[in-house]
Amino acid sequence: MSESKLIKAIIVDDEPNNCLYLRKQLQKYCIQVEVCAMANNAAEGVQLIHQYQPDLVFLDIQMPGGNGFDLLESISERDFKVIFVTAYDQYAIKAIRYCAFDYLLKPINTIELQKAVDRVVAELKGHKKESRLQYETLKHNGAHSAKRIALPSAQRLLFVEVSDIIRCEAESNYTSIYLQSGAKELVSKTLKEYEELLAEEGFIRVHQSHLVNVQMIQSYEKADGGYLLMKDSSQVPISRLRKEKVMEVLGGE
Repeated sequence: MSESKLIKAIIVDDEPNNCLYLRKQLQKYCIQVEVCAMANNAAEGVQLIHQYQPDLVFLDIQMPGGNGFDLLESISERDFKVIFVTAYDQYAIKAIRYCAFDYLLKPINTIELQKAVDRVVAELKGHKKESRLQYETLKHNGAHSAKRIALPSAQRLLFVEVSDIIRCEAESNYTSIYLQSGAKELVSKTLKEYEELLAEEGFIRVHQSHLVNVQMIQSYEKADGGYLLMKDSSQVPISRLRKEKVMEVLGGE
């Protein structure tokens, strides 16, 4: 990378106008980024990635002749960050499974774009080697082992550390996510989707409406038929059908 630019980037989007617009936004608001090439399909994107060896790829998802996930699967060794740029929020969880660095919704919000780029800059300046080793670990453990998760709501797409989640509670077709900070995020995904995503991250379904982080359990209380006392002092019921499995995980009777 040149001294004047911190990030060498490629844009992959099947709409040429979208490529041009994003490049202009980056030139205006993210001067750390140098867009070295643009591609309008997955195959061309793979070719340009091999040619330019970018630090960052802005990647659309829905494209004819192969989507963004197909592009990533065709690259055996990935030493670059990926920011998905798409008009659809339903791919957020899958994007995290592919170790996405961030996920921006179209039309692109300038502030969100700047924040995403600033985070990439921070990693590339001080933690590139560590980040590469972390990616290798995730790759060997399977793409679903991502340590961050996307929480899509009507207003934004929030990325949080998996370890910061205390518990998840179903609310019809939505899920309330309770964080260590005390925040509660209502997200437009079902509890089942988060159960599948977090199954190998130390989370367990203890009730039809509750998914908990095992590391955030303070105690098992036998009163009132048995419930879990979480580290934020919340009480989570255990269903009769799931009690045996829960006790097995907790090492109880």
